[in-house]
Amino acid sequence: MLARIRFGVPDRPGSLGRVTSAIGSVGADIVKIDVLESESGRALDDVFVQIRDAAHLERVATALDALAGVAVTGVQHPAPPVTGHADLGLIDQVLSRPERGLQTLVDGAPHCFGAEWAALVEYGSDLAAVSSVLTVSVASPGPEHVALTSPLRLATVRMTAPGAAEPYSGTALVPIGPGPLALVLVRSRGLDFHRSELWRVGQVGQIVGTVLAPV
Repeated sequence: MLARIRFGVPDRPGSLGRVTSAIGSVGADIVKIDVLESESGRALDDVFVQIRDAAHLERVATALDALAGVAVTGVQHPAPPVTGHADLGLIDQVLSRPERGLQTLVDGAPHCFGAEWAALVEYGSDLAAVSSVLTVSVASPGPEHVALTSPLRLATVRMTAPGAAEPYSGTALVPIGPGPLALVLVRSRGLDFHRSELWRVGQVGQIVGTVLAPV
């Protein structure tokens, strides 16, 4: 099973070597490491690892957190694909059948971008508030859980399920072209959407919106 661990590490030679050694010491295999950002002498990275089960994942995260200067900031399991082409594959599926392209986008985006579920919403004419929920993905808990108060823009937003005390771990709001449609991606637990992830899904939204606009 594939998992993703996000961690901060000193941005200096040898830091990643200590991380990879710690992961190997608990019997996990590294699939990929993404450097998300590097600022003020620290780097924020995502490491994708093959693990056996949830207990194994906890041992990996604990081993990393025990390293001096390393701080685990979040864990996601299961993790999104690491091929680097999942977003292109999703675009191909959407455009191959444009008459149902938006539903394909909603159904396929969660797997592609490591979310639990997604929804397609429509904004009012001023793009300030959601006017309706058009469709949701299969794993969605229901349209009533799409409780957005944010204007239409590419952004990570805070969204809280009805009756819940805490917001979802991560929610991305993604315009489909210039509007009024938007894709909402929700991670119920784990990691928020990093700005690099947000940029990727934003590009998909722009491409889909541009091509499907005349349909």
